[in-house]
Order: sequence, then C-alpha cells, then structure tokens
Amino acid sequence: MKNKIQIHKSLGFFLALAMCVLVNASGQSVADIIDIRPKKIMDLVDGNTTEISDRDKKGRLLLNECFDAHGWVEGNSGIISATYIDDWSVAPEPLRKYNNWPHLKQALQHDFLSFKLGYSRARLLNGPSKNEIWGIDHNVPYKIIDGKARQVDDSNMVPALVGKEYFIQLPYWIKKVPIVAHVRDTVLQDKAYHLVFGTWETPKANPTFDQYVYWINQRTKLLEIVQYTVRVVDPKAVGFVIFDDFREIDGMVIPFVHRLGYLPTPEGLIHEMRFQSIVLDPKGLSVTDLRGLNKND
Repeated sequence: MKNKIQIHKSLGFFLALAMCVLVNASGQSVADIIDIRPKKIMDLVDGNTTEISDRDKKGRLLLNECFDAHGWVEGNSGIISATYIDDWSVAPEPLRKYNNWPHLKQALQHDFLSFKLGYSRARLLNGPSKNEIWGIDHNVPYKIIDGKARQVDDSNMVPALVGKEYFIQLPYWIKKVPIVAHVRDTVLQDKAYHLVFGTWETPKANPTFDQYVYWINQRTKLLEIVQYTVRVVDPKAVGFVIFDDFREIDGMVIPFVHRLGYLPTPEGLIHEMRFQSIVLDPKGLSVTDLRGLNKND
C-alpha cells in the first residue's frame, strides 16, 4: 500500500487474493492491468457524463441501503472476536500449497480492532501449531510461541489476518468507496441482484487502486457476492467472494460463511471460511491485548 487511503481498499483483498491470483499470474507488467469494469461503464467514461452522474447517484443509494441493511456502525464496538475454520481442503490439489496456515482445516480464534486494520491476533486451535499466536501490530507480523513474542519475516501474515477481518466488515467499508456506478440488475439462481461498480481515484483501471463489482440482493439489500482485483498481488488478479448463512449479531447482519475463489462457482472455489462465533467487545479482552508485539518486546 502506498498510502493510508489504500489500506482498506486493497489490504482487505489480500486474503484469498494471493491465492486467486496465483491461478492467473504470469508476470504481467503494470501496463497489462486487468480492468473489470462492465462494458457499459467503460463506454460511458468518455461519453455521456449525465448518465454517469445518474448511475453514480443510483449506485451510491444502493451501497448506502446495503450499509444500512447490514447495520455496521463505527463506534458500536472496539474489538471483534471471531472463531472460525479456514478450510483449504476444498481447493484443487495444486492450489492447497498456497494455504497461509500450517493446517488444511485451520481453526482459529481471531481477535482484531473494529474499523481499523493492522492490529490483530489469532490463536491457532488445532493442527501442528496449536496454541501458537500469530499477530500483526502496526501491520508488523509477529508470533508468540511458548509465551515469547518475536517479529517474523512472513509476507503472508498480513494477508492471512487482515483479509479476513476486512471481509467480515466489508459492508462498512463499501460506504467509503468514492467512485461508484450502478451497472445493471440481473438474476442469478432465482435471486435478483443490483450490480454496483466501485473504485478509487479514477473510473479507468490504474495500477494503484483496486476495482470491485458488488452484488446486492434486491430484496434483502445484503451484499452476497463481490468480484475484485488485487493490484498489489498481480496486475491480472481477479477473485470472487460469496457470502452465505447471514446471522444477526447485536443488530448487525454478518455472513457466517465466506467462499473464496477465482470463479463464483463451486469449480472455482479455493478456500472457505466457516464461522462458529462472532462476538463484539468480548469480556476480558482489551485493546492492549492486541498490541502483542510491543507489549512483549
């Protein structure tokens, strides 16, 4: 990331991204960056600015409705604690080697700051590294093993942790997208969706800022599918996340299943996160506890 603006736009997508992209990566130059704008939006950029403005207004309205439907409000919690299984056994055999964790079905208790990325810790609950704590403090990765904290040189640590907390809170982040446009309405598997394109700085593809297409259920207003790019991983990177099993937690509607892959189909699935619990401001856990590196140095 080159600046603060970009942290919540791209870091969040590191999660499966490194994996999604590995399917498509072939050493392309930045000049070959992929552009996931639907053709209708591409055609409008240098055309009718009035229609672009109209699409922006409708897209903004739809994202705001989605935000309200999910109920994420900054300040209603300081810490989120999630217990889940990150299951890579569903991936095709050649892709399993890109798993961030030491176990194919890694169970974790993941604690992180609400609405602020870069402060996070996860206790591994099974597998060969059971009871280890993996964390990031000011986006610096560390591990606590046998009670001792040490900074580690692990390029996958930030993607493994930040991506998951980003996706959990994604309906909050979408309200911050500055450039949006309603694409079209469509039906998939008997569900009606609004498709909204979103990005930063310019509607045209550029090497710094990611692009997204949000699929919002027309009836529930919930965010169910997202297509995204991952510029920091590979200029040709494209991934999908499908959200399912929505549950209400303290007034917020949160998907308890995240399916990630390079296609929005079972054939394109790379890994799946299945949540057992999501707790806001759990008792006995403070912000200081998430400063594991500095606290134990």
